[in-house]
Amino acid sequence: MKRKIVSSLLALMIVLISIPRYSFADQNGKVIFINMNRTNLASMLHIKSLDEEVQNRGYIGLMNIRGDKGTDDRRSYASMGAGRRANVSTEQNINFQSVDDHSSKLFETSTGQKSKSINDLTINKSINENIANGQYGSTLGSLGQTLSENGLKTAVLGNSDIVENGELIKNRNIGLVAMDQYGRIDSGNIDNINIKDDTMPYGIRTDYNKLIKETKKHYEKNDVLFVDLGDTYRLDNYRLNLNEETYSNMKSKIGKNIDKYLKEVFDMIDEKDTVYISSAFPSDLDYKNKRRLSPIIKFNGEGKGVLSSATTRREGVVANLDVGADILNTFGLKNEAMVGKEYNLISKNDNIKFVSDEYEKIVSVSKIRPNVVNTFVSVVSASWVIAMVILLFKDRVHHKEKVFKILKEFIKLGFILPISFFIAPIFNFKTPETIVIGIVLTTLILYIIGRKLFKNDLKHMGYFAVISVLAIVIDSILGSYLMKNSIMSYDAIIGARYYGMGNEYQGIVIGSSIFGIAVLLHYNKISKWLAAISCFVILITTASPIMGANVGAAISECMAFLLLVLLVFDVKLDFKKIILIGLAGVAIVFAFAAIDIISGSESHLSGFVNQILLDGPNAIIQTFSRKIQMNIKLAQSSAWVNILLAGIAIIAIFIFKPSKHFRNIAKKYPFIFKGFIACIVGCFITLLVNDSGIVAAATTSIYILIPLLIISINMIIFNEKQE
Repeated sequence: MKRKIVSSLLALMIVLISIPRYSFADQNGKVIFINMNRTNLASMLHIKSLDEEVQNRGYIGLMNIRGDKGTDDRRSYASMGAGRRANVSTEQNINFQSVDDHSSKLFETSTGQKSKSINDLTINKSINENIANGQYGSTLGSLGQTLSENGLKTAVLGNSDIVENGELIKNRNIGLVAMDQYGRIDSGNIDNINIKDDTMPYGIRTDYNKLIKETKKHYEKNDVLFVDLGDTYRLDNYRLNLNEETYSNMKSKIGKNIDKYLKEVFDMIDEKDTVYISSAFPSDLDYKNKRRLSPIIKFNGEGKGVLSSATTRREGVVANLDVGADILNTFGLKNEAMVGKEYNLISKNDNIKFVSDEYEKIVSVSKIRPNVVNTFVSVVSASWVIAMVILLFKDRVHHKEKVFKILKEFIKLGFILPISFFIAPIFNFKTPETIVIGIVLTTLILYIIGRKLFKNDLKHMGYFAVISVLAIVIDSILGSYLMKNSIMSYDAIIGARYYGMGNEYQGIVIGSSIFGIAVLLHYNKISKWLAAISCFVILITTASPIMGANVGAAISECMAFLLLVLLVFDVKLDFKKIILIGLAGVAIVFAFAAIDIISGSESHLSGFVNQILLDGPNAIIQTFSRKIQMNIKLAQSSAWVNILLAGIAIIAIFIFKPSKHFRNIAKKYPFIFKGFIACIVGCFITLLVNDSGIVAAATTSIYILIPLLIISINMIIFNEKQE
């Protein structure tokens, strides 16, 4: 009797243990992730079966492929599986092999873990390389580990092997997406899946008949299936050995083979299943032409549209680190160590056109951005230096008043261009040429309106400052469309930031807000209390997690604005008040973090807080070490540092010559001078707390140096009659 009871209990326990796994599969279906590496959306849609499927259903996205400390295929694969940017830069540190007695013993000896059907024999090297060189604290294999811990089975099929000089060079990087944290995969076929074919790159190709059989077999036995079609990678890698005709012929043959395979997959799957078709990395030609976002398509039910995620908050744009999070989400799972987010499926019938148009704009901005921004920086810094030199040698200048009148208008370009860059995307121009035309038109319109309305230099500059901050505040409230498309803002291809307020405009907001408010106070257009309220509104809209979402701005704006308010109300500053200003910056960050977590907006701030909760103080060290390294890099290479250096030199000269110059400015323009002090503090704070602090500090300094120069010219050359 006891034996029967024990047997019944054991049977019940087995059933209960099995329920989670089978309920996942029954409720959510299975997942097939198909990788067509080194291809683009246009090439994908030349495949008939895929194009037909996309016409009826599917969600399309452009995927950022950035890794940790570099961008390549391996890092992109690893980042998908880690859910964070990962660093696996050495090809030799990846060695996935099907298990046999010898490899099993090697694996178990080096890892202390039981081997599975496929194992990375050099997983320890990959892990150690990621730990030693990584900046983001990523854990390789987080996706596969979470699936395994929840009783879900994974399989990998295919490879991107090539043959050079008669030697097989293995490429099984797809395993980096599927493996657990020990480099293991439950099942699959990565070795015996290719056949010899002299009409194909490297004389080999994927055996699609075998791949179809293997897919059907492993689909039945597993919950998640990762497939590397291989041939698209081999063709791209072999491209330089081919002429246009042979390349086109090979591409056509490969497309037909993939078409045959995808037909079988779409016929095989259940309506509950999810299929991803992706390119882990762009083609070599696309990458060189700045087309550095890869396509990913998700088929889930009958819906049609575009992908987005909390990582990007941008329709049609996602990140490679979102892949793992979305696959887990399909089964109702989550790994807190992954910073990637599940996809948002946004309905849109014209999804192909929408994504293509967005990509054209993104690429155009990315191509011309360095030249346009560097030209702007050069014009601004050069205008300051020229003005200072001519001012120092004013007695030798002929037609002095005419020269300085022209020079003042030239200097004001530093005020006009940032807002022109910001507003120009309203034209929705897509090509590099039309984007530049849009900027020029916007600049002319803003200047002419400003000159017609205001003849006075201080009012003229105040006009540009006020419309700058108003435009940024309104845009932040409405979803940051202009910020996302501005040529002086962030770049989805670089992937340092996707939404909210960019670092360049963080400085613009601090400077334009303080200077604009100071000018309004100077002319008694607003009360001191309204100035304080305006500072609060600007802080909330441009720095809060649900709008501007810029942590650096939250700290630097808070402290600069608070200092401005205290100065405006003539509060005497002492050590205690300075400490309170610093504490206010910390308090505002904690308040925004609470808002972020409660609202579920999942901005950078809540991600940072979650990392601290998971990793402890190490997360803080990693984050600030990245910020310091970025600023050191910018100090050595960025053109923005020229603005800071020019500004420091000019302020240093004005301290000594003319005599008591700053005292005279403070006496004549008390609110403007107080604004200068608040801006200088804002510059210093943003330099300390921002990962691109040099950029933000440089743009803030524009609103110190341009008014300082023009006020000085009017006081010294025109004897204040312009004021």
